Amino acid sequence: MLFLLACMLFANLFAVRAMLRYGVEVYFYDKLQVALNIAGVKGLDEELAKIRATEKLPRVLKLTAEFDAQRNSIPDLDKFLENKVEQGKKKVETVRNLRSLAIILITLAFCWQLLNRWLERRRCKGK
Repeated sequence: MLFLLACMLFANLFAVRAMLRYGVEVYFYDKLQVALNIAGVKGLDEELAKIRATEKLPRVLKLTAEFDAQRNSIPDLDKFLENKVEQGKKKVETVRNLRSLAIILITLAFCWQLLNRWLERRRCKGK
């Protein structure tokens, strides 16, 4: 029973929140990467200003502040953004795979319980 509860909590609570958090990061860094690729550093500055002015999600505003603080120490912005996007995509994929595994384990445990109950009933009727 505890196993089912742990898998259910992971699949429906922790994994979903982690995918949302990593998804926001991927979206943020992907927006910056597109702005940098299209319009260069000026486009990146414009995109950051637009994000600061219009964005309401605290996570995105925090990412904006962190990026601004690191920006001058980053030697290659394009590589940095590309790596951030790829890392974020990998994290989302890993969490998604773990969530799928948890759902499969829940299904197997449930089927196992059904099979055990059915076999118990057959044994009781046989006696």
